[in-house]
Amino acid sequence: MLRGVHNLSRCIHMKLKKLETVGFKSFAERISVDFVPGVTAVVGPNGSGKSNITDAIRWVLGEQSAKSLRGSRMEDIIFAGSDSRKPLNVAEVTLILDNSDHALPIDYEEVAVTRRVYRSGDSEYLINKQPCRLKDIVDLFMDSGLGKEAFSIISQGKVEEILSSKSEERRTIFEEAAGVLKYKQRKLKAVKKLAETDDNLNRVEDIIYEIENQLEPLKEQAAIAKEYLVKKDELEKHEVSLIVTEIEQIHNEWGLLLQQIDLLKAELIEQKTSIQKDEVQIEQYVTQIQQLDSLIEQYQEEKLQLTQLIEQLDGQKNVLTERLKHYDENKDKLQKEIEQKQDYIDQFEMDLEDQTKRLTFIKSERDDTKQKINHINVKLTESTVDIEATIESLKAEYIELMNEQAVNRNEKSSLERQIDQTKFRQEKLDERFQQMISERKSLETELQEKDQLKNECEKDLYSLESQIAQLKEKTSLRQNEIKTDEEKLQQGLRIIEQLRSKKEMLEEMKHSFSGFYYGVKSVLQATERGELSGIHGAILQLLNINKQYVTAIETALGGQAQHIVVANEQDARNAIYWLKKTNSGRATFLPLSTIKSRQIDYSTLETIKKYDGFIGIAAQLVENDEKYDAIIQNLLGTVIITKELKVANEIAKATNYRYRIVTLDGDVVNPGGSMSGGAKNKSNQTSLFTRDKELEEIKEKLQSFEEKSEDFKNNLQMKKDNLELEIKQITKLEQERELLRQKHQEFSQACRSLQVKLSTFNDQLQVYDQETKQYNDEINEMKSLIESLEERLAQQSEKEKSLRNEIDDLTKNQATYKDEVDQLKAELNILQIKLAEQESDVRNQEERLEEIQRRYNQEKEEQQQLKSDLEKLEESYKNTNTIDAISNQVKEAREKLLQVNDALEQTREKRHELIQKRDDLEREVKELQKQYDKENQHLQQLEVKANRLDVDLENRLNHLREEYMITFEKAKADYGMTDNLDETRQKVKFIKKEIEELGTVNLGSIDEYERIQERHTFLVEQRNDLVEAKETLLSIIQEMDEEMIRKFSETFTQIQEQFSIVFRELFGGGRAELKLSNPDDLLETGVDIIAQPPGKKLQHLSLLSGGERALTAIALLFAILRVRPVPFCVLDEVEAALDEANVVRYGQYLKKFSANTQFIVITHRKGTMEYADVLYGVTMQESGVSKLVSVKLEESEELILT
Repeated sequence: MLRGVHNLSRCIHMKLKKLETVGFKSFAERISVDFVPGVTAVVGPNGSGKSNITDAIRWVLGEQSAKSLRGSRMEDIIFAGSDSRKPLNVAEVTLILDNSDHALPIDYEEVAVTRRVYRSGDSEYLINKQPCRLKDIVDLFMDSGLGKEAFSIISQGKVEEILSSKSEERRTIFEEAAGVLKYKQRKLKAVKKLAETDDNLNRVEDIIYEIENQLEPLKEQAAIAKEYLVKKDELEKHEVSLIVTEIEQIHNEWGLLLQQIDLLKAELIEQKTSIQKDEVQIEQYVTQIQQLDSLIEQYQEEKLQLTQLIEQLDGQKNVLTERLKHYDENKDKLQKEIEQKQDYIDQFEMDLEDQTKRLTFIKSERDDTKQKINHINVKLTESTVDIEATIESLKAEYIELMNEQAVNRNEKSSLERQIDQTKFRQEKLDERFQQMISERKSLETELQEKDQLKNECEKDLYSLESQIAQLKEKTSLRQNEIKTDEEKLQQGLRIIEQLRSKKEMLEEMKHSFSGFYYGVKSVLQATERGELSGIHGAILQLLNINKQYVTAIETALGGQAQHIVVANEQDARNAIYWLKKTNSGRATFLPLSTIKSRQIDYSTLETIKKYDGFIGIAAQLVENDEKYDAIIQNLLGTVIITKELKVANEIAKATNYRYRIVTLDGDVVNPGGSMSGGAKNKSNQTSLFTRDKELEEIKEKLQSFEEKSEDFKNNLQMKKDNLELEIKQITKLEQERELLRQKHQEFSQACRSLQVKLSTFNDQLQVYDQETKQYNDEINEMKSLIESLEERLAQQSEKEKSLRNEIDDLTKNQATYKDEVDQLKAELNILQIKLAEQESDVRNQEERLEEIQRRYNQEKEEQQQLKSDLEKLEESYKNTNTIDAISNQVKEAREKLLQVNDALEQTREKRHELIQKRDDLEREVKELQKQYDKENQHLQQLEVKANRLDVDLENRLNHLREEYMITFEKAKADYGMTDNLDETRQKVKFIKKEIEELGTVNLGSIDEYERIQERHTFLVEQRNDLVEAKETLLSIIQEMDEEMIRKFSETFTQIQEQFSIVFRELFGGGRAELKLSNPDDLLETGVDIIAQPPGKKLQHLSLLSGGERALTAIALLFAILRVRPVPFCVLDEVEAALDEANVVRYGQYLKKFSANTQFIVITHRKGTMEYADVLYGVTMQESGVSKLVSVKLEESEELILT
């Protein structure tokens, strides 16, 4: 009672100050609730969320049960969203307490406890904004009246618990108040622990009995094995020292190699950098040369333009000078020629007049002759017979033909004369321009030759450029390819070294039968030595297993994998006798002559095949020689392999748990239904199943890699040789290109110069060319006419012969002609001949007249040309100043040409220097590249050697780890290094021989004996400890019973006293008492409530009205609070069942009791609200979202009064 009063006085000052929450349940927005020392009431309609404030306080104080917070999981307390709001991802509650009296064990006047939970499930806890653990918060409120067992939060459910529970169940409330629940739970644990201790004690005594029967045989085996360990320790001492020394030597050599490699790499980097710098410089030279080439082209173009200008100006100057040089002479000559031409013209005019008159006269005579002939023909036609007419007709045709021949011959003669005259005039013209024509022809020939050479040079240059570009691109690709191939080669060499090391290790393990049991290894080694016969090998050596089934078959066989197959029982007995004789351990033997196969019956097999996860029978999933079928069937014929454990359970159930079932992962369902499995065991035995196959695969892979590496190396060398040839070829082609460029420039310059000169000559010979062309055209035309006339004359000659022959034939057959006919014909012949001559004279006269007219016109044109030349000569004489201007232009152009020539020469010299520098640098880069390649090859050799040493080093380190389970550093520190390697090697060899002579030792017997001895000692101690623990537990249970009885008795007495007082205060009289249902057994007794409201009889709680029962329960709660005071108390609608009168009494008592305890009341009863110091309203104006409003009643009253 005194302790309760003390607690009450201590808790008076520690109060709740404020509650802040955001995102907690329906409080989507941040709210803040300020608590006053008296009564704080929270009101609101049902479903508005006012009870969520109680849940927030309970949660921040450390509540871990989501069910106690009216949820299914902790994330349910986070605001889940509404119709207008999205869900939040975090809930946070902060409770601020006044700790001015330091009731809480923390050096702060004010304590803020914060708890957050995220939708991901993560939580955060803070004390005064500093992160902490939930345990820290629980410890902080321990013994403060705010713990889990305190009555700081009383909900309506607590009242119902008092009202509806049985007396034995109601005892729990008093146990909570007395603080004995923790003792009760501890007692339950102690009783459970006592039962477990009894079970353990029985089990330990059984094990001790079994172990005591095994100790003596193991003691004898351990004594034999200890001698072996002494020698093994001696061997370890010397062999580890030997290995450490070898490792040290190899490491030093390896370290020196790495230093050499690093230095060489640094040198190679420097060389590569230098080469790259030189290559950049070469590129710069190439760029500069290209720029100079462009500049040279510009200078040459400028030079060509100046040369053309000078030659044009010189031509103009020469023409003008030539004209002015013999001005008077030329002027007189031209005037004389003009006068001479005028005489020719006058003469031609007279000739034209005379010849025209003659032509008229000749035509008149011809016409008369034609009339006479026509007259005679008429007469002949009338008097001549038919034959004569035919003869005459033929003769007439003959004469006509003769006339045509005469005309054609005359025309041919005239044309030939005209050709001669034209050629004569052309020769006269050629004589005047002969020298210039000769020079022009020479220039044209030379230009044609130079232009052809230039074109050929361009083609060759284009071809070279294309070849160089292709070769450079090819070279660049080859260099990259070589670099990539070198990296691949190094990688391949490292892989080969690793494969060699692994192969050697596997071969050593195979040779030494590493991983086999000691007895099995001894038998197999003895078989190899020929000491035993009839041994076929271990089971695992006789099987070929698909990789996917290795784990399952390994698990299925277990230790049977190392059973040894022998021919018959005699061989097995011999092997067992040899093992005993040599003390070489134990082994299990399977005689081929006795072992029988085992199989699953057909109906069962058909049943299990229907399952999807069924793989097969283990014996059918391995490959072996037919003679071992019985043994394999015996071991694996009844083992079923499945995909997964679930299928294995189903099949086991279907087969009534008769067979062993193994999954691909190695999990097992044993006959009878027991199961084993878990993580895969990476033991040596796994490698035993696949070691031989792995060794063969590595050998094949190593051989393939070595062959590929050699081929790759040869191909790489061929690529390097080809690259060197291509670089040489590029250098040669670039030199040829440079020569071609120079030649092309020379040819281009020569062509441009010749074109300028030829243009000047063409300007000067333009008149000559025009006249020559005219003459040639006339000659060609006349020659064409002559050829046509000659063809016509040939045809006429043939026709003439034919007509003559025909006339002669007709004449011989004719008798005699009449004289008149003869005379007429003679006359006709004469006239016809005369007519032919006249016709010829007419044509000749017409041609002569035409020729005279043509000559006349020509002379007129030539006279006009001479007059024009005379005018130009006079004009040139007047423009003498033009020659001086041209001379000045020529002088300026020549000076500029000299400057351009100087600049061109300097540029060419500079270009030549750059080309020389580039070529020198390229040769130097080429030499450096060769040196770099040589050093790089040396580096590769060193790296291969270093890799080999690294592998040797790794093998020895692995030997230390695997054989002696020790690191190099520890080995060096513990065993040191040997001074004499050869002596130590001999000593190690000698000790190994001694160990071998010692025979086979069961090394496990020492550990087994010590383990079993230790286990026996441990179990004896455990038995003693269990006996002692049993006694201790009994003592503790008795002490807890006594403490629970004491606490329950004291607390019950105090609550009974306070309950009587509070009941009277609340009911305004009457009396009430608490009774124990079984006072003799305070550990199990129930509690009954007897109440007598004013004016009624004393009766049991269940007989009272609902309101009376509720008020009685409230009185009990207040009595418990008086005995077990708390700093604050949250009452959640505990007065819901009271009528208005009882609510008023409840409110009055609450107000009175608030002087010592701070109350937070959740209510919607008006009577309770009237006694509250602060009233908070919780509303839900927005669907699913709670909001808070507050009014202090004192302030409201003051406002009303004022």
